[in-house]
Amino acid sequence: MKVAYVFVPHFPLAVEVREDPSLKGRAVVIGGLAHERGHVYEASPEALEQGVGIGMSLRQAEELCPEAVFLPTMEERYTSAFEEMLMALEPFSPFIEPHSLGGAYLEASGLQRLYGPEKRLGRSIAEAVREATRLPVRVGIARGKFTARLTALEGAAEDVQVIAPGKERRFLKELSVSLLPISEEMRGRLHLLGIRTMGQLASLPISAILAQFGLEGRGAHQLARGRDGSKVIARTTRGPQELEHRFEDPVDEMQVLHMTAKQLSTQLLARLHRCGQVCGRVSVTLQYDKGEEERHIALSEPSAEEHKIGLAVERLVSNFHYQDRVSALKVSLGQLSQGKGHQLSLFSTRTLRQRRIDRAVANIVGKYGASCFLQAQLLDLRAPLPERRFALLPPEAPLEHFPVKRSHEQAIPTSTKYRVHEWR
Repeated sequence: MKVAYVFVPHFPLAVEVREDPSLKGRAVVIGGLAHERGHVYEASPEALEQGVGIGMSLRQAEELCPEAVFLPTMEERYTSAFEEMLMALEPFSPFIEPHSLGGAYLEASGLQRLYGPEKRLGRSIAEAVREATRLPVRVGIARGKFTARLTALEGAAEDVQVIAPGKERRFLKELSVSLLPISEEMRGRLHLLGIRTMGQLASLPISAILAQFGLEGRGAHQLARGRDGSKVIARTTRGPQELEHRFEDPVDEMQVLHMTAKQLSTQLLARLHRCGQVCGRVSVTLQYDKGEEERHIALSEPSAEEHKIGLAVERLVSNFHYQDRVSALKVSLGQLSQGKGHQLSLFSTRTLRQRRIDRAVANIVGKYGASCFLQAQLLDLRAPLPERRFALLPPEAPLEHFPVKRSHEQAIPTSTKYRVHEWR
């Protein structure tokens, strides 16, 4: 099974540099201010070279690297950026497994038919992630999750590395056994036995490994030889997609609110289209200075059509009471599910549908007469009584002008235009 591992080195640091480009190339410590009680959450390579380590106290980090820039931990910002990264991967495969903050597995089997060779596939993945997140990314592609991850970790910055099938053992040969997912006890015993590299471990007979380390040793021995049968586990369905816009000055103009809501819904629908998803619930939240108000609509059937979602958002924005000026507007699409595929028609869908309606009307009129049709005209969609929502009127065109099929040899004209009618 081909697997691609997508990796952003020092992910929290990369997100902070994206927000403040002046931090690039400087010693940065993330975890809090230097005088605060806390531990190092992330550090830049420049700070790590000065002896700063992940998990040490902030005061100790300041003593080792006093010139470093200390930043508070913004976990929500990092989680949001990681979600953007995962969303950028969804168009490639539904099997995406988050591994750690800034790293994810993607099943790449069969994608070569769509994107070409593995190298080109890796570049397409890297380009999609960079475009969506503006973060530096590495992509490693190999047979198996373990080899693919090490391929990305050992690769050059912002590069794509591919390990051809059968070359996994040669690639892993010189790498340290400390990279294997093994216990501290086994790692210590390997050190005592003088086994430092995966090549040394892979060269030992399996019987000796089983005698010394049991099942854990057998698994590590297989990984050192480049054999990894674990599958990419697709992540669970995410929560609702939502976007919020905060106004610099509170507004009370309906046109501005409608335009803002439309822009947010368009961006959210673009996300759903990339993932092949549909939504079943549309929500709009308005925030005032003294509180907030939310309204929602449950769709009759899940959809991702721009026209249908746009009408729902427009209706929600119009139904608020607006007790005060609006300081923020949020649009949310919930109850997400995967959309169902359908076979595309060879001919124009609208033309084919019109021809079928013409033929059906002609047959009914020819059998029961022209008086069996009435035109349904919408009056008030919000009216509580059905008879006030629409009215049944005579059709615009005389029914005697409708094409009537009198024999199998007579062609049925399809140029006559009429709206949806109800047959009584």
